[in-house]
Amino acid sequence: MNSPFNPNVPIYHPCTAILIDDDESFLKSLRKALGRENAVLAFSSTGKALKHIHQAQDIGHGAFNLFRSYNSEPDNVNPGDDLFLLKSSEIRRFAGSVDRYKMVSVVIIDQVMPSITGLEFCSLIKDTGIKTILLTGKMTDQATIEAFNDGLIDRYVNKNDRDARKKIKRMMTELHHEYLLEKVDPLIHAYRASRNHLIDRYVTKELMDKIFEAFKFTEYYYLPFPRGFLLCDDDGNKKFCLIGPEQEQLERADLVEDELGPCEGTKRLRAGTYMAWEFYDDLGKELPWHDRLDDFLYPCQQSGDVRWSLIPVEKMPSNDRFDTLPWKTYKQELLSIPLNYAG
Repeated sequence: MNSPFNPNVPIYHPCTAILIDDDESFLKSLRKALGRENAVLAFSSTGKALKHIHQAQDIGHGAFNLFRSYNSEPDNVNPGDDLFLLKSSEIRRFAGSVDRYKMVSVVIIDQVMPSITGLEFCSLIKDTGIKTILLTGKMTDQATIEAFNDGLIDRYVNKNDRDARKKIKRMMTELHHEYLLEKVDPLIHAYRASRNHLIDRYVTKELMDKIFEAFKFTEYYYLPFPRGFLLCDDDGNKKFCLIGPEQEQLERADLVEDELGPCEGTKRLRAGTYMAWEFYDDLGKELPWHDRLDDFLYPCQQSGDVRWSLIPVEKMPSNDRFDTLPWKTYKQELLSIPLNYAG
């Protein structure tokens, strides 16, 4: 099992795949094979598949609405300009919603269908952003190649290829990453514009692989305040990985010392054995940090000039709770759903 982390994708979570084929025996067999690692709904009816995709699109539009309008008008904003805020609370809300799994990221469809061809179906969902894999019965087909070159389909595979299922699994993983990358593009621009994030500077694939060794996460959500990742594994276990440059942690030791004077907390921060949560993160009406310093300090590890700490979500100083359906349970439930279930 490898880490799902991609430095170009600040939010990653599994979604549902749609499998469409009029051969129900083949459909059930392929769904069983793919469903061990993925959440898969299967349809022999293109009409019912399309209905479900439209429902999933509505979920996706709401799930990725992570920005909120800023009502007041600062002096440096021209009248008529729109100003939007990205808050960690919105990403936390997103990470705590089971609807994120119900989004459809990939459709796998047979080219030969009774009422509509696979290519025609792909043209109907082209504007959704959902990625497509076309199943063909020929090794070379000019119409399929032209559709791929024109961007109508994202991948194609011959159903009779003895490695077809292995190729489909690999393609699904690749296309799911591409789908999420496009969905979170506004988020990436917001992070980079803020100049107050760790991605591109301190968060690397090597660091996240090291964190993965300690906690086998299958989902991750980058939170700008405090800077780090909410992580979740297949079984629904969740931890927050607080990440911070060593220099920043030394500055927080100075802040504590200015407020409370030298203490055990500042010793731990300077020694590199502990790190501090962002003191000014929005924690609601809780007591101020200087009245409960121990709640903001966590044992940490160090990788180069970066410190990181895996924190059980119940020990976060905020009141967030993420008691949602585990991914493993969700994908198992989908295996028991009958064919052509459109919700």
